[in-house]
Amino acid sequence: MKRDFTERVENFINGFSVLTKFAEWLRHWLDKIFLKGPLVPIKNFLNGTWLEHPLHPVLTAIPIGAWLMVIALDLAALIFRVPNLGWASGFAIGIGTLGALAAIVTGFLDWEDVNPRELTVGLVHAIVNITATILFAISFFWRWGNHWQIDIGNAALAIIGYLIVSVGGFLGGTLVFRMGTMVNRNAFVSEPAKFVSVIAAKDLPENKPIRVNAQGTPVLLVRRGKKIYALGAVCSHFGAPMEEGHLKNGTIECDWHQSRFSLHDGSVKVGPATSPLPIYETQIKDGHIQIKAKKNP
Repeated sequence: MKRDFTERVENFINGFSVLTKFAEWLRHWLDKIFLKGPLVPIKNFLNGTWLEHPLHPVLTAIPIGAWLMVIALDLAALIFRVPNLGWASGFAIGIGTLGALAAIVTGFLDWEDVNPRELTVGLVHAIVNITATILFAISFFWRWGNHWQIDIGNAALAIIGYLIVSVGGFLGGTLVFRMGTMVNRNAFVSEPAKFVSVIAAKDLPENKPIRVNAQGTPVLLVRRGKKIYALGAVCSHFGAPMEEGHLKNGTIECDWHQSRFSLHDGSVKVGPATSPLPIYETQIKDGHIQIKAKKNP
């Protein structure tokens, strides 16, 4: 469908089969290195598990802000003839470029986990931003060789770079706000507010995750001895069904990207997830397990 401009852009990008095949090949190798290899802790760190928030969008603020400052300083020097701004402009380019490199690395490790629909759009987003970063790097070395003098050439290169990174930002916004990449899949879960019956207590086996429906809300139940745990049944990272996960030392591990969540309180123990799972209070009444959403203290 092509209902609006953004959808046309998505369809246009996804129409390039060569890009899609390259994206699949690149993700295959990233998975081997970071998802199932020895560098999993590095991936978790760069995903932002420790920050409880994806790290990539935090870092993108650095180049966007620094490079906008470059444009302002360049225009002040060229139009208003403000002297001695070359070094400051060069410094801002350098900071922005370093921030962009960090954003590119974290972005690729987030992109590694996306659904097929977002794969090619995400790759183009990366290519556009890498192109902008290269242009700013060229402008930096041009200024360096020119003793930090601002001229029309190196300033124009920075302006072009900023226009390109703005396109990259548009695609990044499309990925998040239109396609739902890296959003918390349980952000709007708040029900049920009162205890509801979900399953007969005798039908819940020991140490086997079971998915139940609580007034339209998917909930995961795990019985361990006399204790019954109730958590969100949808992985906060990319929406995987948690009943297909594996129980490991008081946690449940998502089968898609190996995020682990505490059975006790739903907190993230191993990334790449950054948001906890919802948790529920449980009780047994008339032989049935009942649950309700547990409110945050």
